[in-house]
Amino acid sequence: MVRELNAGRAKRGPDGLAVLDHLPEGPRRALVARLRMLREASGLTNEELVERLSAEGVTLSASRLSKFLNGHEVPSRAQVTVLHRLCDTAAGSESAPEAVKETQRLLYAVLDAERDAKPLRVREFDLAEARERLERLRVRTAAELRALREELEQERTLRRRAEEALDRLVTAAGDHARELGEITAERDAARQRIVELEEQIRQHEALLRLHDHEARHLADMAEETAREIVRYGSPEPAQTPENTPDTAVRVKELVALVERLRDEDRDEEADQALRRVCEGTPDLVPDLWHAFDEENRRLDGERLLVYTSLYCDGVTLCRLWRTRRFGFWKYDLLMRGRWVDHLVPVVASQTPFHELGRFVKACRERDESDALGILARRCRRRPFGEVLALRSAGLRIRRPFLWRLRAAVPALNTAHERLP
Repeated sequence: MVRELNAGRAKRGPDGLAVLDHLPEGPRRALVARLRMLREASGLTNEELVERLSAEGVTLSASRLSKFLNGHEVPSRAQVTVLHRLCDTAAGSESAPEAVKETQRLLYAVLDAERDAKPLRVREFDLAEARERLERLRVRTAAELRALREELEQERTLRRRAEEALDRLVTAAGDHARELGEITAERDAARQRIVELEEQIRQHEALLRLHDHEARHLADMAEETAREIVRYGSPEPAQTPENTPDTAVRVKELVALVERLRDEDRDEEADQALRRVCEGTPDLVPDLWHAFDEENRRLDGERLLVYTSLYCDGVTLCRLWRTRRFGFWKYDLLMRGRWVDHLVPVVASQTPFHELGRFVKACRERDESDALGILARRCRRRPFGEVLALRSAGLRIRRPFLWRLRAAVPALNTAHERLP
C-alpha cells in the first residue's frame, strides 16, 4: 500500500493532486473520490477552501487539505461535515442531510478498516454519532412532552367547563337528569384522562432528565477522547466548535446548577458538580470562583477552592495561582501594597503533602516568590515532619522557639525529624 501511495505522489494531474487510479481499491479510495468530487463541484481552490474552513472554526493548512485529497491522511468527522457543507454552498446547492451522512459513512468505513491502527479516531467518531442520536431522541421527547402538556391544558379546560355546567344544572335542577348524567360522565372521563396525562408527563420529564445526563456523560467522554488524541500525538486535534460551549456560558450554567441544587437541598450533588470541574476542567476554576464572588455565594467559592486543593495536582495549582485571579492588592496609609490571596492559604491547609511538594517545586522553578512567601507563613501549622520536609525542599519556613525546644529533646524527635 505504501508503494502504491508513493507511486500516486509521483504521478499527478493538472490540479496538483495524485492520480486517483494509483490509489489502492477500498474505503480510502472511495472517500478520496468523494472529497475530490465535492471540491471540484464547488469550483474552489485549496487555498480558498482552507480560508472558508477557517471562517467556520476548522483550522487547516493547504498542505494538510492536499493530504486529505490525495489519500495520505484521514480527516476527522467534524472536518468532513464542515467541508461537505461549504462545498455544497459554494456549488449553489443546499447541503442535503442524506448526502452528508453518506460522506460520513465513507469516513467511518475507512476508520473501521483501520480500527486497529487508529482506535482513538474510531472512538471519537462513535461518540459523535451517539451524541447526535441522543440529541435527536431528546428533541423528540421534548416535542412529545410539549404535546402532552398542551393536551393536559385542554383536558383541564374541558373539566372546568364541565364542572361549571354541572354546577349550573345542579342549581337549576328540574328535569335535566339525563343531561346531568352525561356531563357527569364527561367530567369523570376528563378526570381520568388528566391522571393518565400527568403520569405520562412525569415519565417523560424523567426520561428527558436521563437524556440530559447521558448527553453530559457523552460530552465528558468526547472531551477525554480528544485529550487522549492530543496526548498520543495527533498532528492536529479534531475541532468541533459547534459542540464546544463558550467559557462564560459554561460558568453561568454551573453557577445556576449549583444554586438550584443548593436551593433544593441537594448539597451532595452540588458538591459533586464542583468536584467534577476541579478534576476535569480546572481551567474553569478562576472564572467560576469570580462568578461565585459576584453572586455573593462565598461558601460555594470556599468549597470550590477546597476541592481544587484536594483534587488538582501541584503543577495545576501553580498554573492556577499564576493567573492572579484569586486575590487583590491591599494598600495601607503609606500606599504600600500587599497581595491578599485566597487560593494559597487553602492549598497550605488542604492539599495532600506529596502534591504540596510538587506545588513548591513548580513555584520555585517559575520564581513565584509571592506564592512561596504566603505558603511559608501558612504551612507552619502542618505536622512537624512535613514542615521539615518542606524546608528541605526549599520553602523558607521560619523556625519558632518551640521548634528549637523540640529539636533539643531527643525523645520527641525521630532521626529524620531533626532540624538541619
